[in-house]
Amino acid sequence: MARVGGNGKGAATLHVGIIGLGGGASDMIPAFVQHPHMQLVAAADIDPGQLEKFQGEFDAETYQRAEDLCANPQVDVVYIATPNQYHTAHALLALEQGKHVLVEKPMTLTLEDADVMIAAAARQGVQLLVNVKHSFDPYIVKIREIVQSGELGRLRMLHYWYFSDWLYRPRTAEELDPSLGGGVTWRQGPHQFDIVRTIAGGVVRSVRAMTGMWDEHRPVVGCHAAYLEFEDGTAATAVYSGYDHFNSRELTFGVGTAQPAAPSSAYAQARRTLWQLGGGEAETALKRAQRYGGRRRAAGAAPRRSAGWVLGGPLIVTFDKGDVRLTPGSLRVYGDEDQWEIPISTETDGRHGIVNQLYEAVVNGRQPFADGRWGKATVEVLLAVLASARERREVFLAHQVPLTHATVG
Repeated sequence: MARVGGNGKGAATLHVGIIGLGGGASDMIPAFVQHPHMQLVAAADIDPGQLEKFQGEFDAETYQRAEDLCANPQVDVVYIATPNQYHTAHALLALEQGKHVLVEKPMTLTLEDADVMIAAAARQGVQLLVNVKHSFDPYIVKIREIVQSGELGRLRMLHYWYFSDWLYRPRTAEELDPSLGGGVTWRQGPHQFDIVRTIAGGVVRSVRAMTGMWDEHRPVVGCHAAYLEFEDGTAATAVYSGYDHFNSRELTFGVGTAQPAAPSSAYAQARRTLWQLGGGEAETALKRAQRYGGRRRAAGAAPRRSAGWVLGGPLIVTFDKGDVRLTPGSLRVYGDEDQWEIPISTETDGRHGIVNQLYEAVVNGRQPFADGRWGKATVEVLLAVLASARERREVFLAHQVPLTHATVG
């Protein structure tokens, strides 16, 4: 097992290595940096330019082969942020070297691969966590607390609808290849379904869904609409469209003193930019600019607010005694006789939450909720959405786990 270093102040320091310096890693790096007991010490990527930027920022070891990073005895934890199809292979490289692992969502593309990863972590006696960062957002944590407290009665249903320009932002080849975990359901579904599962307690009984592939020039799933029934009877709908028409931020940020909807001049900007680029190498170049050190991202900058994703679409949660919705800076509760606000701190976001849970799991042995079993259960939901849409039937699930096996906060 990888050793955990001391910092001379009574608290252990985790030394972190990163495999894959793409956009996901760029968003997570500031949260690692801001944790008082974590240190970035290594990175691996196939792009020498990215490695040079990382080495200059952190004076860290860099590698072009993932296996070389995993063999570094100074690395305690490996954060895997490579494309979906590589998650299993890279996780196994790290786990077999006795490293703790935080892997990006989705954990894998098959249930069988999830089982292999879970078994490897158990065999080596190390922690395996999945980066479901938005489920750790203070908004979601507070809603879950309301569910558990019973202060509004029993949770009955929740609806999360998200409309964006996802399909027309610069994309890599694998992001547009269904066989490699491309498309809205594989790429954005883990966020959405993890949030829904976190609020409702985790155990989905069945799924009925549809998906759409409506642009021959982007032949991948661009939307889904799913109905989830939980074992306790709670119902949920999850809708996501990435077709760059309506933007659901109009229903969330355009409220009161909140940030207004985008000006008309910005409408369909993603589509226009893509048409101007003409795809191919120009699109790839723009996507590369969004990786670590690119002009839109900087390692030393504060993380973009996780709530930016969480608030990207309306989330309405219904209880016996009221409804709850998200607003910038608060939860708004609509009770039997009155309405009130519950302030939500903006000091930290979901990225800090998952990093804290990683630290607590590795150093203090605290059971994480976002472990391999939870990650596998989310993969099962994703596969069920796609199967239900393809076969036009209700799909029953068999590998769900309750949130009660650990806590969120």
